[in-house]
Formats: sequence, structure tokens, C-alpha cells
Amino acid sequence: MTTVFALILYLGQAPQESNMLFYDINRCKYFATKFMKQPPEPRTKKRYTAICKPIEVNLNDPKVRVYK
Repeated sequence: MTTVFALILYLGQAPQESNMLFYDINRCKYFATKFMKQPPEPRTKKRYTAICKPIEVNLNDPKVRVYK
């Protein structure tokens, strides 16, 4: 098992599906910042919130893709 950082997205308070995993927390935080700088969603006026959460993954699993 390897620790990586999952980019967790919320629209308002509702969690959104996201499967972006990063080896480096700084890279994850870069994308989190970009999501949070977007304007509000036009219909609901809700904003995106993003966090980077450390999780354990099995890198031998073919379904797991981790970005550098």
C-alpha cells in the first residue's frame, strides 16, 4: 500500500465524483486551487470547494491511476 493524495471536490456541500490521485500534495493542491478559483456554477450559484486527502492505495491494481 502506498499513500497518495486524492482530490476531493464539493459543489456547495455536495461531494462530487472525483478519481484524481496524486503522488505529491503540492500538485494536488495546485489543482484544488484552480477548481476553487472558478466562478460559481451558473444555475445554482454554488461554488466548488476542493481538498486533498491522504489515502492508501494498491499501485498494483490496474484500476488505480496516480498522476505525477
